[in-house]
Amino acid sequence: MRRSKLLLALVSLLMVAGLTGIAPVAEATTPIRAGGAGTVSNFTGTGIDHPIGITSGPDGALWFTNYGNNSIGRITTSGTVTNYTGTGIDWPIGIVTGPDNALWFTNGGNNTIGRITTSGTVSSCSASGIDYPYGITSGGGSLWFTNYDGASIGETNTSCSVSIITGHGILQGWDFTWCPVCDYGVGLAYFTNDGNNSIGDVTTSGSVSNFTGTGIDDPVGIAYGSNESMWFTNNANNSIGELNTGY
Repeated sequence: MRRSKLLLALVSLLMVAGLTGIAPVAEATTPIRAGGAGTVSNFTGTGIDHPIGITSGPDGALWFTNYGNNSIGRITTSGTVTNYTGTGIDWPIGIVTGPDNALWFTNGGNNTIGRITTSGTVSSCSASGIDYPYGITSGGGSLWFTNYDGASIGETNTSCSVSIITGHGILQGWDFTWCPVCDYGVGLAYFTNDGNNSIGDVTTSGSVSNFTGTGIDDPVGIAYGSNESMWFTNNANNSIGELNTGY
């Protein structure tokens, strides 16, 4: 059920256990370009399969999750794709560069938080309370993630010490992002609550606030914009929302 709902959302949006050594496989890419006011390039490859999350890596490449074939992909700005597979990568969804310059990602299939170095070494964090993790962000020295099925927010440091936060209006959280200027420069993590049409935030000390308002309808993606605002997608009413944080 949750997998079908995730795939439906993707169509609508277009959107520490043991270490495992992984052998990368280079993929050929086929660029497709469309002219106009903006130039679009599209890169395809054998290892790209239902990609979901994407983030800029510490090595200057882009790293992404392949939900469809349980792998992590890497693509250079020139379009060269490398694909990493291995034990422990299971329905990967969100991905972000962590404070240790590794890539951290959520595994919806086995309820873990995964980590892959730029050289392809994979490990994972497991803990009670991680329940279909989806969005993930980095800030304040920690990794923050939503537990869609667990109606909770998770936090882990790079040593896999996991804390779970429940209540405070957290319900079916999707995406997560970090606001570096919020909380008077300390930083806040913001997330979308699909289950109750709200936007939440969590401080580095674990205090949660929840924001509701007319027009917030099935919020999914969220990003930090300029002027101390958070921008988010409303999947159900085909709109983009803005939340002024007030900081």
